Amino acid sequence: MKGRCPEEAAKVSAGEGRGALEESPDSSKQVSEDVWFETEKVWLVQKDQFALATELKPDVGTLELPPGTVRVRLDADGSIVEVDEEEVQKANPPSLDYTEDLAALVSLNEASVLHVLRQRCQSQLPYTFSGPHLVALRQVPSTASSSRKAFQGRRDRMSPHIFAVAQRAYWGMLAQRQDQTIMALGRSNTGKTTACQNILEYLVATAGSVDNRVTVEKIQAVFTVLRAFGTVSAGPNRTSTRFSMVLALDFTASGHVTAAHLQTMLLERARVAQQPEGEGTFNIFSQMLAGLGLDQRSTLHLHQMAENNCFGIRASLKGEEKREASAAFAQLQAALGTLGVEAAEQEALWRVLAGIYHLGAAGVCKVGRKQFLKFEWANRAADVLGCEAEELSTAVFKHHLQRILQQVTAGARSEEPLDGMASFSSPGPKLSGVECLEGMAAGLYEELFAAVVMLVNRSFSSSQLSTASLMVVDTPGFLSPRHQKRERAATFEEFCHNYGQERLQGLFYKASLESEVGRYQEENVEVPFDLPELSPATTVALVDQNPSQMPHSSGGPSEDPQGLLWILDEEALMQGSSDSRALDRLCSAFGKEGKAGGEKQGALRRCEQPLQFEVAHRLGMDPVRYDATGWVSKAKWNLSVQNAIQLLQQSKIGALRKVFLPRAQVPLLCRSVAGWEGHSQQALKRTGCLRKTFSGSFATIRRRSVCAQIKLQLDALSNLVKRSQIHFLHCLDPGTPEAPRLPTEASEAAPGPAWDVPALRAQLSGSLILEALRLHRIGYADRMELTQFRRRFQGLAQLEMKKFTSAYELPDEKKVRRGSPGEAMEGGASPGGHCSFSRCDREGHPSPLWGS
Repeated sequence: MKGRCPEEAAKVSAGEGRGALEESPDSSKQVSEDVWFETEKVWLVQKDQFALATELKPDVGTLELPPGTVRVRLDADGSIVEVDEEEVQKANPPSLDYTEDLAALVSLNEASVLHVLRQRCQSQLPYTFSGPHLVALRQVPSTASSSRKAFQGRRDRMSPHIFAVAQRAYWGMLAQRQDQTIMALGRSNTGKTTACQNILEYLVATAGSVDNRVTVEKIQAVFTVLRAFGTVSAGPNRTSTRFSMVLALDFTASGHVTAAHLQTMLLERARVAQQPEGEGTFNIFSQMLAGLGLDQRSTLHLHQMAENNCFGIRASLKGEEKREASAAFAQLQAALGTLGVEAAEQEALWRVLAGIYHLGAAGVCKVGRKQFLKFEWANRAADVLGCEAEELSTAVFKHHLQRILQQVTAGARSEEPLDGMASFSSPGPKLSGVECLEGMAAGLYEELFAAVVMLVNRSFSSSQLSTASLMVVDTPGFLSPRHQKRERAATFEEFCHNYGQERLQGLFYKASLESEVGRYQEENVEVPFDLPELSPATTVALVDQNPSQMPHSSGGPSEDPQGLLWILDEEALMQGSSDSRALDRLCSAFGKEGKAGGEKQGALRRCEQPLQFEVAHRLGMDPVRYDATGWVSKAKWNLSVQNAIQLLQQSKIGALRKVFLPRAQVPLLCRSVAGWEGHSQQALKRTGCLRKTFSGSFATIRRRSVCAQIKLQLDALSNLVKRSQIHFLHCLDPGTPEAPRLPTEASEAAPGPAWDVPALRAQLSGSLILEALRLHRIGYADRMELTQFRRRFQGLAQLEMKKFTSAYELPDEKKVRRGSPGEAMEGGASPGGHCSFSRCDREGHPSPLWGS
């Protein structure tokens, strides 16, 4: 009897036998859960926290509570309070505190989800399944290579992890022969880029490469290069991404990697010349200025630093910063060597960076004629770029003269404008000297970044036959100065990145909610679920709604107003336009008093500060205040940007010209996207999808529009991933502490350095995670296409299947849906063309449920 509880000892002495003793743990667990539900445990949700409590029922003879009010007793101190029933949410039994899938919760609500995430985070478990997707908390521990073995080769019953998402996408690609996409969503500084890198390294390490064209070392080298050229220091995040990318791995039918292909878009090129307060330019500048050798400094005229640089580019002054920057530059050079970039090609990259630095040191005269302020530094810029000083000055400032020279040179060879540029009769908007200089720097850096992407793709290129691809999408996270405890308003570039996040969040809304509900309605399957009233489409319409593409009423204007991009596009072409006029037009259309807002609060609110407005991002849960100063100027088509292209391609330095000439055939409108090269079958499909987006009628009409380029880049990204099956990774920020805290007994329940409940509630509500989970729970989580069903199960009835066509012949499922139910059932599908399965029963066998 030793070591047993009294109840178990009594059972054994009474002769109830071993079977009863073995059943006692399960029965005691069931009893404890029954007691839990009988006590009516609830969560009392407050603004900054949520506490466990017990709901008290009114006793006989006591006064009844007012309608909508409940009485609860807090478990922490035993105090009894009366609160509104909206502040109370049902709690789950303790056995679900560490559940691996939020869909398993008995009571699915905000407080229960936050409690599970907090418990798992405290136990160093940052990943949690959210139905078919994954939730990841920031401050993820390092993913050691040894953990890859726990997921390699497995198809199901995997613990929550980014490797499990990669494994699921990998097997889905092989089974369905369909492209897969893993897309990370969330705020900035939540570890999205690191997660994408770990996923790619895992796939390459576990699947293997056909001819070692793609290796883990090369993947690591790519991210080292991209972090140098595409990230900035912004608050606590010293490597904040400022571009969007799609890195695709091409696979053979046997599951081996044949090639990789990188495509980038939405590069924040204006960051080179303008940075928000407290933030820096791209990290490559400080790394290069700290890590170049003496000979290279002399060649690039960097042996002497300028006292002032109008672009804000400076060398690292502190000893520790300089050592870190120098070490990072050495790692960058090693990474470029791993990717096969030769020394001459690396020198060409440093020349462009040095040219941008010298242009910032040269400055521009703000009064009088447009010219450089310091000609000595302008001459140095011309020397490192391989052109004459007068040629550089003409390309930067004298657009009118350059158009005349181009027309004389072209003669009658072509009636079309050169390189997609407008003819001399349309010189474009008038620009100031500062705008011309900043445009040249932005154009040079955009071409430099595209050349880096081209060199990366050259290293990964292969002619091996591939059947499908797995794409990983990484974009700048949702940006708000308020998240970093800063008082400034957000910029136009941050507005564009947030617009991109809204577009990608719209893909999640459509894939997880709208398409699911539409499929159930199409197949006449009754599911008690209504789509949320709010969707990302409201904020997206505020940005890019274009009435010219909508039918107009006869003789009257369109009922739908123009979005901000098209308002800026029109104002940029008008003489005497201003930022206040553009903001007035936007607020009159989408503000609280506007047509689109009606009597309810709209997606936009004008602030008391001059030229500032607030956009209700993420379904109104995360509003951001913007400063519209200078936005009309940023929407102007800057001729200096396109002159930078010709300046590099016509350089007198052969190595420099060789690096940038391959992009000479890329149309001007498409130059904002990098990665058009690629010779594999899958790469050609992806570039073909992008070309189709940029060759539409809308792109042709607005080929000289900065705002149109922004929308087209996001259209191209959306069209690219919509061709595939998307796996979403929701990255959440648990909070940013003001100062590190020492662990104490009182703070034991708070995992990590911070746990910001209001921020997490805003992220959960704004990302629609709970709504997608509810639909996942009440709907049919697993379904199978007719072709996949036959391919997988036809071996169970080989004689019967011989009567029908081959399983590998793709049928038209719409015809199956129009056919009789009997014919569809004989073919192995539901009348809706799909076979859906409910969750497994207690024995682990799925029970088929056919849509009616």
